[in-house]
Amino acid sequence: MVDQKLISLLSIARNASYTEAAKELALTQPAISHQMRQLEEEYGMKMFTYEGRKLQLTEAGSILRTHAESAVARERMLKEKLKGLKSRRKEVRFGATLTIGEFTIAPFLSELFETFPGYHFSLMVDNTKNLMEMLNKGEIHFALIEGLFPKDLYETQLLKTCDFILITSKNHFIAKKKKVLLEDLLDQKLIIREKGSGSREILERALAEKNRSLSSFREVVEMGNVNIMKKMTMEGMGISFMYRDAALEELRDGELVEVSVENFRMEREFNFVQIMDDVISSENQEVAGFFSDKMRR
Repeated sequence: MVDQKLISLLSIARNASYTEAAKELALTQPAISHQMRQLEEEYGMKMFTYEGRKLQLTEAGSILRTHAESAVARERMLKEKLKGLKSRRKEVRFGATLTIGEFTIAPFLSELFETFPGYHFSLMVDNTKNLMEMLNKGEIHFALIEGLFPKDLYETQLLKTCDFILITSKNHFIAKKKKVLLEDLLDQKLIIREKGSGSREILERALAEKNRSLSSFREVVEMGNVNIMKKMTMEGMGISFMYRDAALEELRDGELVEVSVENFRMEREFNFVQIMDDVISSENQEVAGFFSDKMRR
């Protein structure tokens, strides 16, 4: 069972208020304050501080919050596993980032269900930021992530690597070139994913390594849907960067063209990610093995 003091710390951090946390947990404010004093005495460090009138976690408080979130997630999953002993049916909720969910694993989802008939799967497709938050809260058991995340804090397994490429319309003048320089692209309209997406972060980091940023482009258009991004690109409304997996069909049909950017090659990992916990690890690894086998073919 998770220590009530940790639950209180999470509530205070979430609400940025002792008063609101007390209401949320049906406790008195003195009781909440006493629990925080106990934590501070136990670890010898302050957990919260005020900056002006705003209540904020200290560095120690932030570390303890991460631990508390993991503890709550593990408790939730343990209860679900024990509950599953009665039904003999395993509930598996997992998430996938957009490229992986909509393109990489979509062709073999039906085979996944056939391979694990005793599992009841629920799939959430979202960006990296939101999926990692769901994972930390125990709302999903694992995630298939194409973006960047703090690997040291999780159990991970590499599923595959995938190139992150420049695509254009087949009629775009850039498509006629065998190779271009990054500087050749800066006067173009760039179509990119929304903030919080793993693919956007990868592009931003690659640009930063070249002392460039998204603002270096003439115009930037944000889209939360990969299919719309591809359609806009095919119609010549701009250029885009995305994982090759997301554009395989259109590249094969010649509707989109991959253009090589000199000294700007990007390859990233697709990872299976779960919180560090032996209780759920064995079940998840069966599914991880399935995905790994399919993605590497």
